Amino acid sequence: MAKLLTILLLLIINVSCASALLFPASIVDNKKNLPLAAAKETDFQEVKVSQEILIETADASALGESTTSATAATVARSKINNLATPKKMKSNNIRWAVHGIVTELFQNIFLRTLRQVRTRIFASKEQRLEIQNCQRYRQSPKHLIAVVTGATGGIGSQIAHDLAFRGYDVVIAARDAVRGDALVKEIQGLLKVTPVKEKRESSSEGDLPTISFVEYHADVPQSALDLASSIEDLGSPVSLLINNAGIMGKSKQLTMKVNLVGPAMLTFILLPLMAKSTTPSTVINVGSSAHLRATYVIDGESLTSGDSNGNKQSYIDTLPDIEDDDLSTYAQSKLALMQFSTLLRHWLPKDNPPIQIVDAHPGLVWTPLLRNHIGDKAVRTLTKSGLAKLIYKSSSEGAQALVSALDSASLTTSSKEQVYFSNGQPGGYASSESASFDASFQLWTYVIAPEVEGVVDLPEGWGLDR
Repeated sequence: MAKLLTILLLLIINVSCASALLFPASIVDNKKNLPLAAAKETDFQEVKVSQEILIETADASALGESTTSATAATVARSKINNLATPKKMKSNNIRWAVHGIVTELFQNIFLRTLRQVRTRIFASKEQRLEIQNCQRYRQSPKHLIAVVTGATGGIGSQIAHDLAFRGYDVVIAARDAVRGDALVKEIQGLLKVTPVKEKRESSSEGDLPTISFVEYHADVPQSALDLASSIEDLGSPVSLLINNAGIMGKSKQLTMKVNLVGPAMLTFILLPLMAKSTTPSTVINVGSSAHLRATYVIDGESLTSGDSNGNKQSYIDTLPDIEDDDLSTYAQSKLALMQFSTLLRHWLPKDNPPIQIVDAHPGLVWTPLLRNHIGDKAVRTLTKSGLAKLIYKSSSEGAQALVSALDSASLTTSSKEQVYFSNGQPGGYASSESASFDASFQLWTYVIAPEVEGVVDLPEGWGLDR
């Protein structure tokens, strides 16, 4: 009973800590009687203003001046109203809380524990051995290339491990060359000492998948072109692209470029190499339940038809170059990536073999991306209290949830219907906006097209079917 009460208390604390992020626009300081505009600013900005007020109050006291609460309130209103911030995104935090946070907590805390207990109690000896053997054996080389972006840490590095053991020639595409080279050596070493479960007729003894690293910056178009050139030199067709690279809490412009434009650019560039595969190829765009917060990617009031010369102007260029402290742009970028998947399903030619487009959310995972954003203090608290292991999946579990999409019988190549995996299962809860073709078309017109046109060759017939 005591243990149960402790767990419930920890959950209450966790929900309380998350409430500021879930409902940032509903926080109003009644004591200061701040105007609505002030209440809509992010918590981070309010904290910064409060710190400035305290400093000014201390300075005034040192000079012998009197500072009343009314004066402080006036200073606060003035500072907050003068902050140069963009129009705040209309968030659907209730939808995200119910279908995102609560669902994932239930998945991680209860269902995961239930599966573990059931396996320990009810699985036969043969079944337990089979689970263990999956980790002790590897598959013969497929001589098919799998490209994984952002693969030098967290979920990405685990995906690279899993695909290598599945027999793919893995291309690790990421920024950090030192970590990338180290990961290549690590995977190669494991492959050498791991026996093959079922050897293919074309495979010889000691035949290993090729593991390579290519430096890749998702916000640099030329980097995607250089990556494609390096992949083409490998000689094998590209069978799998996992757009995993992403950032959180950085500048709004950079967030949209890395999380949306980068994957779109690389996908277009690699499509010709994927068309060479004799088996169906797959693009997996790594998503997040955070997309449920966003109700749109671009504000209709801010749309522009072009610059003074009539050229298409990217909506990204209109974003302020400030940090995405409340993660609203991160949520929009994840919604945008799913809308890009919608465009691919509608406009990609149905070649033989066709290309499968999948959106996949790994669940609530304890990744370096998350830890870097919440800060060292929160990381230490969650780790020491045991909440990290209780609430979050490991990077390995998150990777398995994504890679499992390759084994699903629900994958289809002929339908334009959305394919969304969440926690390793098809049929996850996705927002209606993510599957809206009209919203996706708007995204293409104002966001993606100005960034990629003239840089990449678009597929034949792209954009003709409205």
